[in-house]
Parts: sequence; structure tokens; C-alpha cells
Amino acid sequence: MDNPFNRTYEKPCGESRMKIRSVFDGVELRTEFQKIGIDSKFVPIIWKHLFLTLRSSNDWDDDDEWEKHIPFLPSSAYSFLRSNFKTPLSSTLHSVFHSSDNLTSKLLIKLQNGSFVEAVIMRYDTRLGKYAGKPRPGGLRATLCISSQVGCKMGCKFCATGSMGFKSNLSSGEIVEQLVHASTFAQIRNVVFMGMGEPLNNYSAVVESIRIMTGSPFQLSLKRITVSTVNYALFICIVFYDF
Repeated sequence: MDNPFNRTYEKPCGESRMKIRSVFDGVELRTEFQKIGIDSKFVPIIWKHLFLTLRSSNDWDDDDEWEKHIPFLPSSAYSFLRSNFKTPLSSTLHSVFHSSDNLTSKLLIKLQNGSFVEAVIMRYDTRLGKYAGKPRPGGLRATLCISSQVGCKMGCKFCATGSMGFKSNLSSGEIVEQLVHASTFAQIRNVVFMGMGEPLNNYSAVVESIRIMTGSPFQLSLKRITVSTVNYALFICIVFYDF
């Protein structure tokens, strides 16, 4: 029987680099800033103000909102943002479905290309469990299940997404935007890549999105992010190498 660990693998990767889709496409945004002489230190500042603004309000009227909500950027940065992003997010929240007990919320998110992906917020109260025979400390927590692809080529029989076939990879920013949308409904503590798609078939974007989520302004703990895969265990070792 063929042993996958005896094969020679290239590092898994996503689609080739495309035109920047989202302001949260970290690698692409820093590259574009470098081309026009803008210090990359402004990237996390943009993300911070954008995240705080969108988490509290979805009001974004026109191009001048960049100056209103994100202060102290170079004029060239404002020009770039206005010319490349008509709205702060490339995706839109199409609809939300809440369970009757309000513990689960399914977000249907429309991407810039017209495709849809799902993200699911799962809430739970840690005080309902017990530790050493005593009620656990804590309170209400929320985990976000996010998608990494539109469709999936793996064809798992137990998964509805597998019947769609593979459509496209999400960019790192499109993955992160699911967290931004979800944060308007709950304070997300954990993230699991168990939505649409096989994460390791979109490796580069998934790794970059995790780097963004564990940095400013999201500051998620790396140990609270889970990548679920049906790929070979060797690829999992590569993920650990990248972190």
C-alpha cells in the first residue's frame, strides 16, 4: 500500500495571487502599500479602527468615511483605500438565522463575486459543566465556525458542501471578514475551520488569515483556533511548521 509519508510533497497552497479583494488581505495590502511608499505599520491601524467601527455600527455612507473612522493616515493611503474599496468589507451579510434557543446563529455571507459562504456562531455557557465535582467558572462563550472555500473537491459523503464540487478559494481577507461579520453578534473566543471547504486545499490563505486573527485587533489565542481537515497528517505537520 502506498505510504503518503514516503512521497515528496510540495507545500500546499491556494490559488495564485490575485488582485486584492479585501482590505483584510494582509499580504496583498502590505505589498500595494510598499509599491506606493506607504509604511506597512499603518495596516494594523486600519484594521483596528475598521473592526471597532463595524463591530458597533454598519453605517458607512461614502468614500469620506475612511477619513472619518480611520484618523492619522497619510493622504496617499486614503487615496488608495478610496480607489480600491468602495465599501470597507468586500463581502456582505446576506441573512442570519437564529436557533429557537438563540445558542446558534447561521450567517449567510455574499462574496464580491456573487458566491455565498456560511459561518456559524455557536454559543455555550461553561458554567453548565462541572470540574472536580464543582460548577465550572466562566460564563457565556462563543465559537465561530468559518469557511475557507466556496464548495469543496474532497467529496465527503457526510458533508453537503462536498456535493457542490469545488468553486473557488477564499482570500485571507474574505476568511477574516467572516469573523468581522460575526463579531457584530457575539464576542468570538474560538474559531474553527469546519465550514465550507477543505482548509489545507487553500493553505496560504488559511495560514495568513490565522496570522491576522491572532494579531491586532482580533488578538485571538492561537490555541483557540482549530483547523479541521481530511487531508494527510503530513500537511498538518507543515501547518505547525508555519507557526
